[in-house]
Amino acid sequence: MIPKRDQLNMERSEAASPAANGPRMAILAGVVVLILAILRQDSFWSAHGSGTSEAARWLAGIYAAVMLAAFAWRVTLWLKYRADAPVEDSALPRLSVVIPAFNEGELVRQAILSAVQNNYPRDRLEVIVVDDGSDDDTWRHIREAAAEAPNDVRVLTHRLAENRGKREALSAGFAMAAGDVFVTLDSDSILAADALRHLVAPMVRDKRIDCVAGCVRVLNGGASMITRLLKCYFSLSFRFVRAYQNGFRGVFCAPGAISAYRASVVRRVLDEWRTQTFLHRQCVTGEDRALTNLVLRNGGLTAYQQTAVAHTAVPDTYGGMAKMFLRWARSNIRETLVLWRFMWRPFRDRHVALFRFNMVLVLMSLLLPYVFVAHSVALFATSDGFLLRYVLAVVCGGFLMGGIYYRNERDRDWIWLVFYQFFWVVFLSWILPYAAMTLRNTGWLTRGVASSHSKNAPKPLSSSTSSTLMSASA
Repeated sequence: MIPKRDQLNMERSEAASPAANGPRMAILAGVVVLILAILRQDSFWSAHGSGTSEAARWLAGIYAAVMLAAFAWRVTLWLKYRADAPVEDSALPRLSVVIPAFNEGELVRQAILSAVQNNYPRDRLEVIVVDDGSDDDTWRHIREAAAEAPNDVRVLTHRLAENRGKREALSAGFAMAAGDVFVTLDSDSILAADALRHLVAPMVRDKRIDCVAGCVRVLNGGASMITRLLKCYFSLSFRFVRAYQNGFRGVFCAPGAISAYRASVVRRVLDEWRTQTFLHRQCVTGEDRALTNLVLRNGGLTAYQQTAVAHTAVPDTYGGMAKMFLRWARSNIRETLVLWRFMWRPFRDRHVALFRFNMVLVLMSLLLPYVFVAHSVALFATSDGFLLRYVLAVVCGGFLMGGIYYRNERDRDWIWLVFYQFFWVVFLSWILPYAAMTLRNTGWLTRGVASSHSKNAPKPLSSSTSSTLMSASA
């Protein structure tokens, strides 16, 4: 059973109490101030930008206009988003839920039980748990959870003799799976009761959809300031970003915490995905983004299902947060380069132009903010009054994001997004440049997985790997 404290956190995140209307007025004021700032930027440059070339001013203005228009487009898609309704039981496919685990301890038991007890036809559900060479009590918790599973749910457990990384553990699980759809579930994530039947609904309704991203919510959002920031970050990342990406069936990262893939597609690309290398080194991290890329490259549409929820534990310290973001940043850079190699070819037959447009915007948002941050630092030293205008602009940006968060969540944590804008500049803006300079470092960072510095491809699974297959009994 899920601990009472975690149940309470999950319930609060799903049904937060309505907040006062005050934040709406503040958000509206922020939007007005931001628009006025954009309209008056020419007079500001005339008064304070003597060191800025006319071309640079025009480029800054064009960038601001493009990003504002893109933001309006994304907001429109987000407002139009609606999750697919579940389908009847007779239409549900055979499902294989694959859970890789490494040194997860008791939390893996909760993840397994949330899968085997999910509201899904049990004769069409199997759960596969792969212990990636844990050296703690993870294997014991896996076996105990398997023994607690309903006797009409097929549970397979597999233990690797040594730690070989999440991608290898998932590969072992996929190789054992017999379902028509594969679902990935992280060992520190807990499924909502109806998550699985909601997750597969878009794939059942549209045979062109080969991948569906679920909605990841933070389990321990109230544990610290860091988890509160991450709660807001995850909300925007899923309930805004992936919601608008669903408008053109172009979700480009289906999260490992909860995603569904058409099994036939995974089997087609499994060897390529498992043995992926970059800069002559084996790719260990970023397995979710890499697999999504292969689905996209093969012409599949990718969707988002907001009602398919998994709650996941996040780091509660700045160090843990920074390491997680650094791992994501390295994978993001690598897989963005991979995606651009095929994006300009006719890789799909629907929404191609919109997908490309969004990816160009993504690249701009990755690179250009650093140019403007550097320029702002220079203006701090040379222009009177610029600091105040910069602070106002950052606050307005926080209000805009806070407004989106508030509409989704209806709780007062929206205010943390104003603080997050400053927190990012001071404490997180270094991550992407550092990640770009250290792309060859493929260590997991946050889980103690053996660093993958070997230039060799992964070893094939062999008979020396210890495994246990069991059908769970009550």
